[in-house]
Amino acid sequence: MSAQPQGDPRRAPGSSSPRAPSATSPYAGALGPRKNLVELPVGHTAEVRPPVTAGDFIGKYFAQDSLEFLRWAARYFRDDNVTLCVLLYMMGSQEVGGVVELKQSVIAAELEMDPSQVSRAQTKLKRLGLAYSPKKGSIQLQPAVTLRGGYRLLEKPVRGSAAKRVKVQVEQLSLLNELVLDSGVPEEFRDMALPSAKLPEPSSKPRKRKRTQKKPEA
Repeated sequence: MSAQPQGDPRRAPGSSSPRAPSATSPYAGALGPRKNLVELPVGHTAEVRPPVTAGDFIGKYFAQDSLEFLRWAARYFRDDNVTLCVLLYMMGSQEVGGVVELKQSVIAAELEMDPSQVSRAQTKLKRLGLAYSPKKGSIQLQPAVTLRGGYRLLEKPVRGSAAKRVKVQVEQLSLLNELVLDSGVPEEFRDMALPSAKLPEPSSKPRKRKRTQKKPEA
């Protein structure tokens, strides 16, 4: 079976097994062939420990969020509570791999907003490279800033038999590598997925403050 081309809408990013990137990939130095055998210098020993894992979160979810991004979002959207709320709700609703499968009307109902407000917020996040729509009704969040890790169940073809459901681990670097090389992904999103990406500076304008009127004395 031949490999599907980059940008194929039938293949969700992060759905393939982790693999070493090409030499031209910006993540060529971060990812590489996996070796099960490690050679130690003569006279040296090694201690094998299990990987560090997080404890149980409320709801049993496992997610990785950039602390710098969370601080940036609080500053950048300080006068745009709608976009900030939509962003946070989507971060908390992502499936393994960072995809949000929620209609705008559902998000709007949960946040008690108008669907048009959710639409504008998502458009703003897409312009910033923090999200994009791989298909209608689906939002992929930027793995460089937020990602729900874990295993995803996928249908894999098996020679001589029906497709088999297998678990595939979603890894951040492998997912980023796929996205930056996928010509079907918007440029803004690919740029933010690069190792050298920088978040835009928040506005330096003074924060808008609502004037409070003093109640007349009785």
